[in-house]
Amino acid sequence: MAPVSAPHFRLLIDGRKLGHGGIGVYTENLIQGLLQQGQCSITVIASAEQAQRSPFLKRVEWLVDDTRPYSLDELFRFAKRIPFSSFDLFHAPHYILPFGIPIPTVVTVHDLIHIEHPERFFYPLIARPLVASAVARASRVIAVSRDTQRALISRIGLSPQKVQYIPNAIASFLDRSTVLDSCAVSGTASRPYLLSIISNLKPHKGVEDLLRAYRSFRAACGPHGTCPDLFLAGYGAEQIRNRAVIRSLAEGVEGVHVLGAVAQTELRDLYRKARALVVPSLAEGFCLPALEAQASGTPVICRPVAAIQELLTPQDIVAADLSVSAFAAALEQGCSRVDSRRTVANSHLERFSLPVVAEQIHRLYTDVLRGGEV
Repeated sequence: MAPVSAPHFRLLIDGRKLGHGGIGVYTENLIQGLLQQGQCSITVIASAEQAQRSPFLKRVEWLVDDTRPYSLDELFRFAKRIPFSSFDLFHAPHYILPFGIPIPTVVTVHDLIHIEHPERFFYPLIARPLVASAVARASRVIAVSRDTQRALISRIGLSPQKVQYIPNAIASFLDRSTVLDSCAVSGTASRPYLLSIISNLKPHKGVEDLLRAYRSFRAACGPHGTCPDLFLAGYGAEQIRNRAVIRSLAEGVEGVHVLGAVAQTELRDLYRKARALVVPSLAEGFCLPALEAQASGTPVICRPVAAIQELLTPQDIVAADLSVSAFAAALEQGCSRVDSRRTVANSHLERFSLPVVAEQIHRLYTDVLRGGEV
């Protein structure tokens, strides 16, 4: 296909992960940001159910396809069913790129956790060839953190000229000038608490370590100390009852409250009133909750994980190392501050706004379509 120089073009996005965790949020924010720009027509590949649930149902075109992700069908037959010739550019928002796509492609890689911190021993044997193949065939690659960009270059051997760092975006900034008078979740108004957003219970999320660190921290408070409770929110928190070890830890520590998934309005209120957001992860490709907490005026306490540290300000707290004892000490440090509320500079948060991130991605699209492949 001949290079396209006009600013308006026909974009096809793989949306089959809409509604499924971090990549789904990334895809939704990507589409929303590009729609605000209005400089390209957008068609999204997704299931009929995903299209119906989408907040932009009537603002984009839809191609219905139920191909199972990470399947041989996706890799080898997907391109034969999709009319790629009707589009100028295809964006895969994860590291699987089907074979045989006849138009320029952009691939987003969020992390290499399956390679660097595998949950099972065989994951690297599968993930590394898939990632290497996708980024080798893509016209251009987006890395959502500088740490992921580094890993693609050092571990996969990707050319530095081919991969561009463009961060995730947060869809909307919370109103930091307003704190609700009433709390949507029972109990948060009367007692101080720490908040942790649990997306899943995979080992690299460090949930067991969090509970052990919190137990040590609470013991250090003493019987007469004022110790903040720990609230666990998110879809991953709902899975705790199915994990015997984690459930036993949560039930055996005073002050732990498993909230599970909460509505967006409740989540915003939880952020605003938390003493701090606690991120126990041992590895991440990005950390949207950290930005959401910062936009709420809430400090972040985390472990020394490169992709998270990229997002922090000097007022946030990073544990000395990855150990449970160091994390417990970081909790104590964070809670010892007299006033944990602060205002994060708009210049820091603006880097992750939808308009700024969408503009960077649109410029990358335009460069690829004008023949700027590496």
